[in-house]
Amino acid sequence: MLKWNRFSVDKIRKSVFIKLLVSYLIVLLLPVIIGIFLFNRIESIMVENANSSNTAMLEQVRDVLDNRFKEVEQLSLQISLDQKLDRLMKNQQNISNYEYIDYVKELNRYQTVSTYINDYYVYFSESDVLLSPKMKTDSFMFFNHIKRYENSTYREIMNNRLSGFHLNSYFPSEKVMMNSGQEHIITFIQSLPYGEISDVKGALMIHIDEHQIREMLQQIEGLNKGVMYIANENKEMMMSTSDNEGVFSEIRPLLNDNQGFFSKEINGSDMIASYTKSEKNGWTYVSLVPREFVLSEVNNVKSWALGMMFISIIIGIVVSYYLANRNYRPIREVVKTVIGTNRANGKYTNEMELIKETIVSSMNKQSQLKRIVSQQEPVIRSNFILRLIRGQVDVSTIYKKELDSMGVSFNSEYFSVILLQIDDNCQFTKENVDTKWVLTRFIITNLSEELFEDIGYTIEIDRDKLIILNTLRDDSEGERIKQLNRIRELMDILDQQFGIKISVAISQIHQGLYKISECYWESVKALDYRMIKGPNSVIFYHDIKNNSGYDYHYPVETEVQILNFAKNGDYVNVEQALDQIFSHNVQQALTPEISKCLSYDLLSTWIKLQSTLGGEDKKRAIEMHNPFKAIAECRTVEELQNKIKSLYYDYCLKIQENQSTQGERLYKEIVLFIQENFNENMLSLGMIAEHFTMNPSYLSSFFKKQGGITLSDFITQVRIEESKKLLQDRKLTISEIATKVGYANSVGLIRVFKKVEGVTPGQYRKLVKGQYSF
Repeated sequence: MLKWNRFSVDKIRKSVFIKLLVSYLIVLLLPVIIGIFLFNRIESIMVENANSSNTAMLEQVRDVLDNRFKEVEQLSLQISLDQKLDRLMKNQQNISNYEYIDYVKELNRYQTVSTYINDYYVYFSESDVLLSPKMKTDSFMFFNHIKRYENSTYREIMNNRLSGFHLNSYFPSEKVMMNSGQEHIITFIQSLPYGEISDVKGALMIHIDEHQIREMLQQIEGLNKGVMYIANENKEMMMSTSDNEGVFSEIRPLLNDNQGFFSKEINGSDMIASYTKSEKNGWTYVSLVPREFVLSEVNNVKSWALGMMFISIIIGIVVSYYLANRNYRPIREVVKTVIGTNRANGKYTNEMELIKETIVSSMNKQSQLKRIVSQQEPVIRSNFILRLIRGQVDVSTIYKKELDSMGVSFNSEYFSVILLQIDDNCQFTKENVDTKWVLTRFIITNLSEELFEDIGYTIEIDRDKLIILNTLRDDSEGERIKQLNRIRELMDILDQQFGIKISVAISQIHQGLYKISECYWESVKALDYRMIKGPNSVIFYHDIKNNSGYDYHYPVETEVQILNFAKNGDYVNVEQALDQIFSHNVQQALTPEISKCLSYDLLSTWIKLQSTLGGEDKKRAIEMHNPFKAIAECRTVEELQNKIKSLYYDYCLKIQENQSTQGERLYKEIVLFIQENFNENMLSLGMIAEHFTMNPSYLSSFFKKQGGITLSDFITQVRIEESKKLLQDRKLTISEIATKVGYANSVGLIRVFKKVEGVTPGQYRKLVKGQYSF
């Protein structure tokens, strides 16, 4: 119920309602998708049918033209095999004009009824005579004045067409200029005598009228909507119904089969190309038709279909929304019931789904929480064991389930604490000091966990200290020996393989969780004897416990804590630390002499604190309290304790009184120092912190808190104000002024001055001059 209170009905509607709506829309879209698929299939069929139709028309064109070209070749064969022509060819040097004119009449006999043949000519190469059914001339006159080829020169015609061997050779259509106008002519060449390959003496030239072929192609239905290309057996274009003949070069590589079709984008338009090849002469006939023309009817139907489909989708969306909203109402009522906003009457079967989602969500959150706890288990375990060792855990409230959740299990109720002091960190790495310490602690932790397996837990408590909480089967000598052997093995491995030396302090074996803290303090006291026994030693509390009357416990860590608390004026924590020291020392029946030694140690710490007050304050405090005489006059331990507490109390009170005044005085000193040294280009946060023996980070935050401005901004402010004064003296250059106010060069001053004042120093000097002039 609490989960659903965090969500509104509208947010739930966005998930459940949309799912219902989407499901109806999917049902709506299924027939639409199927229709689109079928329509595309129909479109493909239409394209295939159009291609088949184009191929059939191309075959019709191919058959017609094959027959027409056959007529040309038959005419060529009739003229070439004429015996009279053969005699004239072989005796060209001895032929008179009368014989040539007589053969012109002979040529009239071959007049063909084919409209495709424009004219035909017989060329005698040795006598350079060209005959037609109507005239006799020479080649130069004919190709330069009578019929002049637009794209071929006279020399090219003579070299490529009227010389050499040709057998039924066709040359591409070319524009020919004549007196009566111009025509596009396909040239047919047959070398003479017929069949002679090496000793060629002339040629038969037949001109085929391309215009007649074009008219025939335009009469075929469908081709007038596209472009027609005719290519010879070498894929060279012979003629085209389009003036843009460059398109053929794009489709030529695709004309590989005897027959086929393909689609290609040409000049930004989709085109459908169909082609077929003649088996008689190897020529290829290509039809290129715009795709939109082929699919014009389909596109019309497609437009109507898309319109109807759009209307159907709109209606379907409205109906889907209505149905989804109607079916969502029960769910909405259940949701309102769960979150307590509206309790509807009646029973609703969808309520189980809501409950299911609630349970699943709760389970997912629980699983996520477990996963997070599992990831943090090592940290939680270390923190718990550390608090347990220090006596900060109420062991009476600990249950096995809680220990299992932290990955802690004790196989026995007998415990000891082993305190490891690192004497020398690892030597096999050249990393920096901090990295060495981290690596050293990591090695010790891993090795100790391997050696102690599941009977010990190793945690770090300081930079150079680790603790092993060891579980033993019982309080027997055999268990002590096993524990000592593991410690010796650990020390040997660390020393021999890693160059790490440690000192070890071992407590006595105690029974019960509540005794673990006692084990810890025993190990701490035993470690104090490291000063006597030396580094790399093993110290048992059992061996030094009887010396409690002749020594006292005052570790360096506790002194550092007292110093820090006192410097902050925190007497509550100072008193708590002193009480802890007294409880661990005075209660152990210390002699008065030993108790005074402890007191002198605590007094030494107090004197260290007086050094922070300054020379005069320190002298005044010592003269006022006369602490050494006061300690010497104390007769009981209780008097010693009260006197020491009073000394620390007076110091903390003095610190609290001076905290505000000292801050103001220090702030003024810093400001004065900046005003006196702003012309030093080395003046910076680090220089000022070094001068006042302060931490740079603390100095920066202190100055900002006292003055409301950052230290660097204040330095800049002082320098800018001084530079504004110096700018009034026009004898000084900008560079000289920059040096006087602490900048290394004029660039630094100009950049900072522009940022603060909005103008450059030069512009400011002009403004000041203008004001004075006014």
